[in-house]
Amino acid sequence: MKRFLFLVVLTFIITNLAYAQFSFHLIDNFEDANFTRDPKWWRFGDVKTEIVKNPETTARDLITESCGDYSLRLSGKTNDWYIGGMGTDLGVDAARFSRFQIDISGNKKFQGKLIVEFFDDDNQNYQIEQDPQKNYEAIYDDKWVAEILVQGDGFTRTSIPFTAFKDANPGVGDDIWNPDQDDASGGLLKMQLIVISGDQAGQADFKIDNLLLTY
Repeated sequence: MKRFLFLVVLTFIITNLAYAQFSFHLIDNFEDANFTRDPKWWRFGDVKTEIVKNPETTARDLITESCGDYSLRLSGKTNDWYIGGMGTDLGVDAARFSRFQIDISGNKKFQGKLIVEFFDDDNQNYQIEQDPQKNYEAIYDDKWVAEILVQGDGFTRTSIPFTAFKDANPGVGDDIWNPDQDDASGGLLKMQLIVISGDQAGQADFKIDNLLLTY
């Protein structure tokens, strides 16, 4: 009887571990206090990037608690809305997921927006070709875009369904959301985060954490 119960419990644990393993794909939570590896992020424009320690909270806040010890601070100034951004390679089959999720902590003084960009592989070569003469826009692959309005102090969780992402380069690629790795496609190859000020001549200053793909 004890052996039977042990096998039942073991099966339950293995089943739940398997489910947990495939229920989301973590892009980054910055708990290694490093954004130059695992994954490597690149920066462009005038945005400043800095790993910061998350403040301790005495109030019960499950989202803040899930953000752990570290997050990534994005800040900068602009005279014409755009500040800059950062990006990373993904190379993941995202067909089994339906949403992008991120935790963002803003502040009351400097408002702004975060633009999320995804690139899927439409010419089956595991890379995104870009035109340096046209602001490095994708030449053969789709770019999908969604905007997040940054809130005030404290972490806010935003979950965006892939159906809410808009095709930002119609006529390039196949104009179909197909981030899978079928037919020699590299799937969802790359993402970028673009920082926009709340005022034309202004600043943005916020933190991001727990970037993931999920159901």
